[in-house]
Amino acid sequence: MITKDQNLTNPTLAAAATASPAPTTVPEQPRGDHYQRAAPDAPAIDEEKVPRTTPLKLLKRVVKRRLFWLSQWLIDASIWLQRRILYTTLERKRAETNLAIPLEAMDQDLLGMYIRWNGHHVEKTVRYERTIGRGSGKPILLRNALDEWNRRGYPHRRWIGWAEENLEDYKRWEETGRPQLHAANKLPAFNPQSPVMEVLKNRVSTRYWDEIPVEDEKIQAVLEAGVYAPTSCNRQTWKVYVRKNPNIKNVSNVSNKALREKAPVAMYITVDNRLYPEVWAPAEDAGIIGLQLNLAATALGLAGCLMYGSENFNQAEFRREYNVPSYRYMYLMFLFGYAAERTLTDKRIHADEVAIFI
Repeated sequence: MITKDQNLTNPTLAAAATASPAPTTVPEQPRGDHYQRAAPDAPAIDEEKVPRTTPLKLLKRVVKRRLFWLSQWLIDASIWLQRRILYTTLERKRAETNLAIPLEAMDQDLLGMYIRWNGHHVEKTVRYERTIGRGSGKPILLRNALDEWNRRGYPHRRWIGWAEENLEDYKRWEETGRPQLHAANKLPAFNPQSPVMEVLKNRVSTRYWDEIPVEDEKIQAVLEAGVYAPTSCNRQTWKVYVRKNPNIKNVSNVSNKALREKAPVAMYITVDNRLYPEVWAPAEDAGIIGLQLNLAATALGLAGCLMYGSENFNQAEFRREYNVPSYRYMYLMFLFGYAAERTLTDKRIHADEVAIFI
């Protein structure tokens, strides 16, 4: 089931043309860019107050239009060169450069991020059937990073314990080849009356779901909560395309495409970019409503996973398949259902690692 954008092509209302009688007493005004023949009942035009377009102003307009066109062309050319010639992006190159820094040369923040990033990949890998040649690199990187953290004598944070537990999961995964799933009954049992702070602290990312359809009433309740999300300048330009999976089944595949196909419910969060002069505000608005949808699902006893879209997603194919207008951009997906697993939830950084009081 897809929630279609019902207002994609609002027809332009054509004003009915009415014939004006030929002017008889009103003199013809001088012709030029800013003069028109006056209607019989029009007030007289004060020629002193009519703005005149000088050649310099016309030149500025032309140059400005050309510069806008050139700027867009350069952006498109840069994207084409990165993808088709360099086979990378500036952002990916930046990440690769930082990943190549030796562990001993990383600062504390970068090392912590490196541990959590590799821990995420290990956690994701061990929840699927083991295949030859997959999943061996990240645990080694994670183990080395943890050893460097401990060598420096940094505090034993809860996410350090989470990373160690993921390595224990990896050992069992290597021995058995079976997904390392944790009992779903250890997920907190929430409901709409649950305390807000408890819901916030127990939201988890889940990629394994029971083969149980999500009730339409709960999907609607999640959407209803989502529309209360704040947006920049109150634009509220979201459209959420909702897909219910008619054939829910567990898939032993870690790809994002497989996750989208197997999730009981997939919500594709799009934003209409036309009235955003800011660069990042559309992505900000998509992220905020994504979190709101995720928290609402948690409060209803569901669990899911927010997944990045944007340039990693085939926007053209998405638009063709679901009749999405060109001015809408899919920034984010929310996949959810009834959890068949729990993730190791005690992996969050501490408040004193985030706050800088100024």
